[in-house]
Formats: sequence, C-alpha cells, structure tokens
Amino acid sequence: MESLEQRLAQLESRLERIERHLNLAAQPSAMEESFSFHTAQSTRDKGSNQPPRPVPASPPASPKSHDTPKAGNAITRLLGWGGAMALVLAAAYLIKLAYESGWLSLPAQARIGLAMVSGLGLIACGLFLRRTDRHYASLLPAAGIVIFFLSIYSAHLGYHFIGSGISGICVVLTCIASLWLCRMFDSDLYAFFAIVGSYSAPFLIQGTSHQIWPLMLYFSAWSIGFGLYSLFAGRRRYYLLALYLAVVGFDLIWRNTARHQWLAALGYQAAQLVIFAICAALFTLRHKRPLDQRSAAMHLPALLIFYILQYSLLHRHLPQLAPWLALASVAAVGLCYLVPRLLLGRELPGGRLILTLYGSLALVHAGYLELIPPDWRPWIALLALPAVIAWLGASRRNISTDWPLLAAIGLLWLINFGQIIRHELPVPIYGHKILALLHALELYAGYALLRKNEGVIRLVSGALVYLGHLAAMAAAWQILSSSLGVSMAWGLLALICLGLALRLGDRMLGHSSLLLFIFSALKVLLHDLADAATPVRIGCLLVVGITLYAGGWLYRYMERMAPPKSS
Repeated sequence: MESLEQRLAQLESRLERIERHLNLAAQPSAMEESFSFHTAQSTRDKGSNQPPRPVPASPPASPKSHDTPKAGNAITRLLGWGGAMALVLAAAYLIKLAYESGWLSLPAQARIGLAMVSGLGLIACGLFLRRTDRHYASLLPAAGIVIFFLSIYSAHLGYHFIGSGISGICVVLTCIASLWLCRMFDSDLYAFFAIVGSYSAPFLIQGTSHQIWPLMLYFSAWSIGFGLYSLFAGRRRYYLLALYLAVVGFDLIWRNTARHQWLAALGYQAAQLVIFAICAALFTLRHKRPLDQRSAAMHLPALLIFYILQYSLLHRHLPQLAPWLALASVAAVGLCYLVPRLLLGRELPGGRLILTLYGSLALVHAGYLELIPPDWRPWIALLALPAVIAWLGASRRNISTDWPLLAAIGLLWLINFGQIIRHELPVPIYGHKILALLHALELYAGYALLRKNEGVIRLVSGALVYLGHLAAMAAAWQILSSSLGVSMAWGLLALICLGLALRLGDRMLGHSSLLLFIFSALKVLLHDLADAATPVRIGCLLVVGITLYAGGWLYRYMERMAPPKSS
C-alpha cells in the first residue's frame, strides 16, 4: 500500500511539471486538492517522524465578474456616441429653428438660457453617473459643452445681444470648464468630442452672420484652450486635431463668406501657426517627451496644408513678398525646434525631421523656383552637390531625419543634370557649353572624396563615377565639333580611368571604364560609319581598335589585383 501511494505521489508530481511546462495547469478541484493533500501527508508521516506541516486554507474564491465582451463594448460606445450626437444636434436645430421661424414664444434671451440650462443638466447627469461608469458617463458632459458653444455662438452672431468681448470671455470660460471635465473623466472620447463639436459650431448654425472677426476670435480661443488641455493631459493628439480643424475649418468659412478680407485671413493663419508651434515646443519641455518620427509624420500634413493656404493667399495679393515670408516661416519652425533642443540638451529626431522637410519644401519652392532667375538655376544646382557631399563626409549626420533635404537637393540636381547632358535647357544659359564639363569634374571630385568609404557611401561614390562618365561624354559631344575627336576623347578617357584604377588599386573605377569603351564602340559602329567618308571611317576604326586593345591589355592587370577587403 505504501509503495502504491508513493507511486501515485510521484505520478501526480510529474503531471504537475508537465502541465506547468505546457502552460496547461488548471485550478484543481476540491476533491483533487483533498486527495493530493492526504497523499502527501501520508507519505511524509510514513517517511519521517516529523509532524506534518499545516497547509493554510486558501481563501474562498470570489465570484468572477462577467466582463462585457468586446462586441458588447463596441455596441455600447456606438449607442453612447449616437445618443450624445443626437442631443447636440437637437439643441443646435432647436436654436436654429427658433431663430429662423420664431418658433417658441419665448424671447431670445430665454431661448439661449434654456439651451444653456439643458447643457448644465447634461453635465450634472454625467457627473452623477461618473461613479458607476466614468467613461460612458463622459459622453453627456461632452454634449453639454458643445451645447454651451452653440449657445454662445448664437447669442452673439445670431441674436446680437452680447458683444465680442463677452462672447470671447464666455468661450474661454467654457474651454476652462472643458479642461476641468477632461481631468475629471480622463477620457479621450470626451476630448475629441468636445474639440470636434467646438469647431463645428459655425457649420451647424449657418446664415447668421458674415463677419469674419468674431469667427477668428472663437477659433483662436478654442485653439488656445485645447492646446492648454493637451499640455495638462499629456496627449499631443488633442492640439493636433485642433490644429487641423482650426486651419481647414476657418479657410472653408472664409472662402465662402468673406473672401475679400484676405488680410484678416492672413493674420489668422500666421496666428494659428504660432499658437500650435509654441504648444508643440512647450509640450516637449513640460513632459520631457520629444517628438518621435511617427508623431512627426502626423504633424507634417498640417504644416503642408498651412504652407499651401498661406502661400496661395500671399501669391495672389503680395506676390513680391510671398517667397520671403515663406522662408521666414521656416525660421519660425526652426526656432521652435532649437529652443527645446538647447534646453533639453539632446537631439530631437521628430522635430528635426519636421524642420528639414518643411525647410526643404520652402527652399525648393519659394527659394529655388520663385526667387532664383531661370538662367541662374543650373549654376545654383551645380553648387548644391558639393554641399551634399560635404554632409555625407561629415561625422555627425543623420539620414533618418535629414533625408528630405538631401532628397530635395538631389532631385533638383538630377533634373538640371538631365537637361544639361541632353542639351535641352529651358532658357538660354550663359556658359552652357562648359556646364557638362563642370558637372563631370564635380562628380569625379566627389568620387575621389568618398571612394574609400564602405557601405552606403560606397554605393553613392559608385553612382558618382558613372554619372561623371555620362557628363564627360556629353561635354565632349557639346564642345568638340568633330565626330572623330569625340570618339578619341571617349577612348582617351576610358584609358585614363583604367590607368588610374591600376595606380590606385580601385577596381570600381576600372570596371566603370567599360561603360566608356562600350559607348565609344557603339558610337563608331552606329553613328560615325553611317554617312562618313572612307578616310574618316578608317580613322574611326583605327581609334576604336587601338583604344579597345590597349584597354583590354590594361584590364588584364586590373583583374589580377586583390579584391578589396570587406570591413
């Protein structure tokens, strides 16, 4: 019997280890616990004279609360959203209907007061229900805040019984109340609902007024209020959503109602940029949480929208100042990046990405395309490549954040490079015949500086030498008037590259000379021999034959060189 009990205990122990290894261990039943306990106790009693250790009784299991399934939560939120939006729309159309048709025999002040009382009732109900379900109850105060905004808007622009100062104070107080409610409920849903409802107020009550200055006051107050809330709540998404709605929403209303007041719209757009740039910088300083690249990607469309709206307005009314003001906006964005960087004492990848991308857009569009005359653009693009090469050779470079600037400069350079080697410049350029030669020298110099580097830089240097060959061949074609002279120049360049490759031990330079040999041979066979006289044909064939044979002789020595050691 003793042996049987010991074997059962060993078997039980092995099963427990297997279950723990497979993560299949389940809660034992009461009968299993009793059997295991008595078996172990009997084994200890018979194996030793020590008294058995008391096993503490486990506390009774509390009944599990049946959580709502995910589908039920989604349905609950959907119903809550629908109910809150219906309440907001009901209040909005009640105010609008009372304004248009005179429905309800109450005076205007009483109608607005009734709407505000209903908003207070929703906030009070939400605060009362907060103890049971805080997140779901937060929908009611959100609707109440939106109704407050609608009431203030109607009281000022619809019924005109409060002035701009009082309405502005009421909006600010409502924003402060929304901040307090957000802290009470700690709900993203509430914040988004309040932001969207606030900025949508002018669209819910239409046809009341065409004055643009009160709208500027309201939108600016909302921007400041929700920017402050974002700082206190520690969520960038709030001021970011407010930024999109403030810029796009105001532009839609301004274009439809007060298009002639362009100066006011210009000042409003600049004010929004300043408000949200300061908010982004203060957020980084307050929470010690700089923008990462994902968050920066969410800010970039807003800056792009601002740039398009601002520049289109400036170009229409102030065409001479438009490029300079666009470049000044880059300085403002750069200031909002540099101040937190200096105060925190570390690099800010997201802010640097925003600065380089926005700066690249402004430099290419406003600087290169607008300020630089067309006949100077190829020369400016020629000087851009040394700047890129210097950046690649610098010790402190960050491709993940500075790639927009490199891409913009590289794109401008490639466009001009293609026009130069094809000799298809859009306007007459002074000294155009030597531009291809200068590009070739520039590319060869860049290859000489970067050829000893490994990795990605090595690939860049390879592209430089091949593009340099194309530029050199185009320069020979444009400068030399004789077809035979062009063929001789190409062959001589190929031999020089092979000679330098042997001297420097550079296999990439030697392999690139094959491109020159191939183009030289194809030019003679397909172009020079077509309509040339017999003496010219003989001369071309002699040049190609000697060049190819000498190149093959040198190439044999280059193949014997040891391949470069991988780092």
